[in-house]
Amino acid sequence: MTLEPIRILLVEDNDGDARLLAEYLREVESLPTTLVRADRFSRAQEYLSDASSPPELILLDLSLPDARGIGTVTRALEAAPETPIIVLTGLDDEEIAVQAVHAGAQDYLVKGRVEPVLLARAIRYALERHRLERERRRALAEEQAARSRAEAAVKARDQVLRVVSHDFDNHLSAIRISAAVLSRVLPDESAFRVARERVDGIADQVEQLRRLRRDLLDSSAIEAGRLSLDPAPLDPGAFLAEAHEQMLPIATEKGVDLVLHPAEEVLPAISADRLRLLQTLGNLVGNAIKFTPAGGCVVVQGSRVEGGICITVDDTGPGVLPEHLPHVFDSFWYQRMDNPNGAGLGLGIARGIVEAHGGRIWMESRVREGSSVKFVLPLAMDPAENNEAAGD
Repeated sequence: MTLEPIRILLVEDNDGDARLLAEYLREVESLPTTLVRADRFSRAQEYLSDASSPPELILLDLSLPDARGIGTVTRALEAAPETPIIVLTGLDDEEIAVQAVHAGAQDYLVKGRVEPVLLARAIRYALERHRLERERRRALAEEQAARSRAEAAVKARDQVLRVVSHDFDNHLSAIRISAAVLSRVLPDESAFRVARERVDGIADQVEQLRRLRRDLLDSSAIEAGRLSLDPAPLDPGAFLAEAHEQMLPIATEKGVDLVLHPAEEVLPAISADRLRLLQTLGNLVGNAIKFTPAGGCVVVQGSRVEGGICITVDDTGPGVLPEHLPHVFDSFWYQRMDNPNGAGLGLGIARGIVEAHGGRIWMESRVREGSSVKFVLPLAMDPAENNEAAGD
């Protein structure tokens, strides 16, 4: 295999030293090089700024007419910060050469002691050390970026927990006030109607707390990969009708038209945990109802697609900004349009349940026109196919 020549910039004002180094490089057949020479530091700077193919290594004399000592290395590093440097020094300047390495050079060679093998080895080592240092910096940058993402996630979670804590306080305060009112009116028989309203209010608040608690537990289980499923054959048509019936009162109360579009064909069975799937569709439909203004419409529909059943929830809400779409299914993400309230767990839980069934879920949306959430679940395995799979 032919090796690509290593592009080297030699910054050396002494013609004899330059010719000798060039000859040494030619003698090392295992290290093909292309050498460009500059006899002044200023010319090396011009070359570095204009070169279409910058050098991969610089051989730098520390005693130039326009640059001397450690300052030469500093200026070279400023001109080519990503290029390894080997400094060249005289017999009396070896201490300065060591300082140059501390300043950022990869290595040094003492003139008069250089030979072809030593020169080639110094070049190889300098390139390798520079490569390792570059990889170390890249790994460090990636680690820092990962740490920043983790810190941002923790910050977001802390913010969500504050929201959740606030929600709990609100619900509990409502329960406490309702209970206090109830205790005051119960002795008066004429207050039975008020008592019933307060009892219903307590039940509603408790149910919201239970849902919030369930969502937190489900989100934690999904994140830990411990979500439990109890799959069984499920008729998609009957399932959608059941979900529609459950969600219809909520839509009616909000003034939103909840429509179930019948499928164009009889849908084959899927294998799913019915309660978990009702939870998923409830989250999606509930989310659509929440963001659809009164007089709007939410449409639920099932259809046959290749390899499974697709269930779609369309709404006529405000839609989602394009830059938000990649995040809508992230747990604890709740920045949808102008409504930052809520724990942001529903869509994340829906994704976890769908993926636990071997399906996939996504959202399509256009601002001011509405959103469409779709998820696909695989078909239930035919008994004959199940036997074949078991035989395999």
